[in-house]
Amino acid sequence: MPRYFFHTSDGSCDRDDVGVELADPAAARREAIRYGGSLLHDNPDIIAATNGLRVEVVDEQGQFCTAVLIHAVDAERGTRDAD
Repeated sequence: MPRYFFHTSDGSCDRDDVGVELADPAAARREAIRYGGSLLHDNPDIIAATNGLRVEVVDEQGQFCTAVLIHAVDAERGTRDAD
């Protein structure tokens, strides 16, 4: 089975040097979604403190497969008071 690596970025980068053996790119995409969810479960403020969370999946050759992007958008941010 091919090995996939899950690099994360939330203001700083964390490279996965171990990876996980999975059946195919679709399985790697599902695992990236689960992984992002587990990071948010453990630390929900991770996206409040930064501009979001990115879980990028690459294969054994370092080729990009997919990325999961998680952002929070607040109604108050980016709005101005009426003059």
